Amino acid sequence: MGQKQEYNDDLTKRQIQVNEWSYNNKMDTLFIFQLIFISLLFIGILISLKVKGVVGAGFVWYSMAVLLILLIIIIVNRSVYTNTRRDTKYWNRKRFDGDNTVSSPLGRGDASYLTYIDSIRKAYPAPTTGNSGSGNTCKC
Repeated sequence: MGQKQEYNDDLTKRQIQVNEWSYNNKMDTLFIFQLIFISLLFIGILISLKVKGVVGAGFVWYSMAVLLILLIIIIVNRSVYTNTRRDTKYWNRKRFDGDNTVSSPLGRGDASYLTYIDSIRKAYPAPTTGNSGSGNTCKC
């Protein structure tokens, strides 16, 4: 019975990670759509001012070009970051090229290594799995 419970716990944790990644990806997409919507509103206002003769055509075209370039840069930057740097398991973590490939200067049997590990564990204790109001648990 213990293996089944452990399997279910692991499955639940992974599903929570998948749901969080999916949610944050949707929020990122919503951010891009909001930028596009605000840009279209700004362009609409500029065109209406141009039609009324308040601003010239050159100013409108220049503003639209700058806005389009900024939008393209933001969209490409976020897309490249998500595809190349963002961790595939945790949305809020970044992958680095040299992760887990460089060996520690301390040997495994070295007492200073164990002291270092203990100090890290004290400084960054493992999070508790209880319902401490984190907001990530479902009260269905």
